[in-house]
Amino acid sequence: MTRSPLSRFAFFALLVSTPLLCQNPTTQIAPPPAQATAPPPVPPDAPYKNSALPVEQRLSDLLSRMTLDEKISMLAGSGWMESTPVPRLGIPAIKMADGPLGVRSWLGSSAITSGANAPAKIESTSFPSGVCMAASWDTALTQKEGQAIAQEVKALGRDMILGPTVNINRQPLWGRNFEGYGEDPYLSGKMGVAYIRGVQGEGVIPSLKHFAANNQEFERHRVNETISERALHEIYLPAFKAGVQEGGVWNVMSAYQLVNGTHLAESAPFLRDVLQQEFGFQGFVISDWGSTYSTAPTVNAGMALEMPGGDRAKEWMARPETAKSGNGDLWLVPDKVKAEMAAGHITEAQINDNVTRILRVLLASGLFDHPHPGGGEVDTPEQRAIALQGATEGIVLLKNEGSLLPLDATKIHSIAIIGPNAAVARTGGGGSSLVRPKYSVAPLDGIKEKAGSSITVTYALGAGMDGEDVTHDTPEARARDLQQAVDAASHADVAIVVVGRYNKNEGEGFDVATMDLPAGQDALIEAVEKANPHTVVVLNTGNPVSMSSWLDKTPALVDMWYGGQEGGHALAAVLFGDANPSGKLPVTLPKRYEDNPAYGHYPGENLQVSYDEGIYVGYRYYDTKKVEPAFPFGFGLSYTTFQYDNMGATPRLANNGKSSNFNVVVDVSVQNTGSRAGAEVVQLYVKESKPKIDRPIHELKGFQRVLLQPGETKWVHFRIDRSAFSYWDPATKSWTTDPGEYEIQLGSSSRDIRQKKAVNIPASFLREH
Repeated sequence: MTRSPLSRFAFFALLVSTPLLCQNPTTQIAPPPAQATAPPPVPPDAPYKNSALPVEQRLSDLLSRMTLDEKISMLAGSGWMESTPVPRLGIPAIKMADGPLGVRSWLGSSAITSGANAPAKIESTSFPSGVCMAASWDTALTQKEGQAIAQEVKALGRDMILGPTVNINRQPLWGRNFEGYGEDPYLSGKMGVAYIRGVQGEGVIPSLKHFAANNQEFERHRVNETISERALHEIYLPAFKAGVQEGGVWNVMSAYQLVNGTHLAESAPFLRDVLQQEFGFQGFVISDWGSTYSTAPTVNAGMALEMPGGDRAKEWMARPETAKSGNGDLWLVPDKVKAEMAAGHITEAQINDNVTRILRVLLASGLFDHPHPGGGEVDTPEQRAIALQGATEGIVLLKNEGSLLPLDATKIHSIAIIGPNAAVARTGGGGSSLVRPKYSVAPLDGIKEKAGSSITVTYALGAGMDGEDVTHDTPEARARDLQQAVDAASHADVAIVVVGRYNKNEGEGFDVATMDLPAGQDALIEAVEKANPHTVVVLNTGNPVSMSSWLDKTPALVDMWYGGQEGGHALAAVLFGDANPSGKLPVTLPKRYEDNPAYGHYPGENLQVSYDEGIYVGYRYYDTKKVEPAFPFGFGLSYTTFQYDNMGATPRLANNGKSSNFNVVVDVSVQNTGSRAGAEVVQLYVKESKPKIDRPIHELKGFQRVLLQPGETKWVHFRIDRSAFSYWDPATKSWTTDPGEYEIQLGSSSRDIRQKKAVNIPASFLREH
C-alpha cells in the first residue's frame, strides 16, 4: 500500500519546537522511578490507536502509557534483525533485512547466510552495485530502484532495508567502495536521497549508513580516524545531511570505527550535536551490528537501538572470531541500562528521547497501523526491468579507438569471450550486501543470446580467479589456460576479455589487497591483445584497477562494475549497440595507486589513521594538484556526440515575503550532433576566482541527465543557491560564502569543461534580509 509522501517527509519539519526534543535530556541526573506493579489497562479508544490523529499527538499518548521497563526493552534488539516489540501496547517489532543492493537473508551474519549451508535461501532481485547506479547519474532511476527494493522487502514480510550506503570513496582499496556512490559528496547525496524517497514512499524504513567516514575495512572496529572539522563537513557529512534534510530519512546507522578519539556509536558530537541538532534529524539511530562499546555514553549520545539482540546475538558474541574481529558486547540490554540509571549515569528523559524516535518512525511510516505480513511477489518483471536499466545505464565506455564498438553483427562472424569473469555472473561484492538472486546472467550468456546463430561464440577461461579454484592456480594450469585464450582470440574476429574481482577478494570485512588486477589477468589481457588487435576489455569490479601495462594497446575499454543479476544482458546491449552507453565515472580512476590522495595515510599505524589530505579527495585533488589520472571523474564516452551552446548564468535575489535568498540561474542548450539517440550528463562545477581560503579548483554542484534524439536540441536549466558557493570556515565553525567573482562551469567531465561563465556575487546578496 503506497501512501502520500507528504506524511513521510512533512512531519519532520514540524517537530523542531517539540519540547521533548528541545530539552537536554542529560542535564538532570536522577534515579529511575519505582515501577508500578501493573500498568493500567489501555482503553480501546486510546488516542495513539487513532491513525487519523497527528503523529505527535499519538506519540505523546503512546509514550505516556509505557512503563519504564517497556521503554528500556526497546533499546536492544530481540533477534538478529528484529527490534523488541511491546505486545501490551501493540508496538510491533521492526523486522529488518540486509541491503542495500536488494533484500538478502536476515537469519544471521553474512558469513553464515552466504555459505553453502545457509539456514534458508532468501532469493530476491540482485540490483546493480551502488557505484554502478552512481555511474548512471540517474536519480529518477535510483528512486525507482529504491521503490522496487522496498516492494520486495514488504513482499518478504520485512519492514526495513539496511541501505543506502553513502560513504565516500576516499581511497581505491576500501572493500566496500562498490556499495557507495563514489567520491563526490554532492553526487552521493543526491543518489542517496533518491533511494530514500523510493523506499519510504512504500512505507519501508531505509537505513542511511554508515555515519560517518567509514572508508576502510582494515581494523574497522578499532581504528581511530583523525579528521579535520572542515573535511568532515565538506566531504564526509554532506550526503548524510542531504539524506536528513532533503530525504527526511527515518533511520541512520552508526559506523564501527572511532573518529577523533570516540567510537561513533557513543559519539555525542556526531549523533547528538551534528545529526540531531545541526541537521535536524528526528528519526532514530541504529548501531551497526556489534558496534557498541559502552552503555551510558551510547545511550546519552542518542543511540536508540543496539543491534543485534536476543539469543542470536548471544550466540554470535560467544564465538571467538567475533571478539577477534573487534565487535563489541551487548551493552544496551535491560540489566546494564538499569544499572547505569541506578548509578545516575542515564536519565529517564534520555530514555524517553531515544524511544520516542523509534516510535515516531513506527507511526509515521505506517508500520504501527499496517504491518507487513508478507506473501507478495518478488523479482517481478517490473523489478527485473529496473535492474536491467540500472546495469545498462551504469556501464561506462572508457575507450573506443577506431569505433570498434558497437559491434556490427552483419560484419562479425566469430567472437571469443575470455576471462575469469566471462562465464560467471559476478553480481556484487562480498558481505552483507551480496544478494542471492533467482537467476543471474553472465557476460558469456548475454553475448551468446544477443549473437544468436549467425555469430560463432567461443569461450576460454584464460586465467582462473586467484584463489577461487586451486586447480587453475598452478604454473602448468595457468600456462594452459593462457594458451587456450590466445588460440581462441587468434581465430576470432573480435575478442572480449572480462576481468575483475569477485566477492571473495572485494567485500565487507576486508580491504582489497592491491589496485592491481588479481594474478594472471594483466598477462591475459596483454596476450589476447597481441593475438587479436580487435580486443574489447571489460572491467567487472567495484574499485579502480591499475591498467598501465596494457591500456595503451587496448582499442576498446568498458567498465560494467558489478551489474547485479542483469549485468550480462546489459553488457551485451551496449556492446552490440542496442543501448548507447551513457554512464559517467562517479570516481576518478588513477593511473597508479601511489597517485591517490590518501596514499601514505592509509591504513594507518598502531590503529591510528590521519586524513591528512583534508578536503582534497578524488577529483578535488587530481584536478587541483594537476595529477593526471587514467580517466577523470565524470568521464564517459558515447556512440554519439553532444554540443553545448548558449550558456547563461544570472545571479538573482529572491524574496519569498519573509526573507531574501540569492541563487544563480544557469541555462545551456545541448544538441545531439551524432546519428544515434543518446543521453548526456551535463555536470555543473563552481570555481571561486580569488578564494580567501584554500579551496579546490572546482566542485560539483549540479548535474542533469538529458536524453536526445539525433539532431535534437534541449535546454538544460539549473538553479544553484548559496550552498553551492559556501565552504566550512574552521575559524568561525560555520558555512561561509564570500562575495566576489565565481566561475560557473558546464562540462562532460571534471576535465572536459565545455562552457563557462563568470558571475559576481555582491556582498549585498549575502546579507541577512
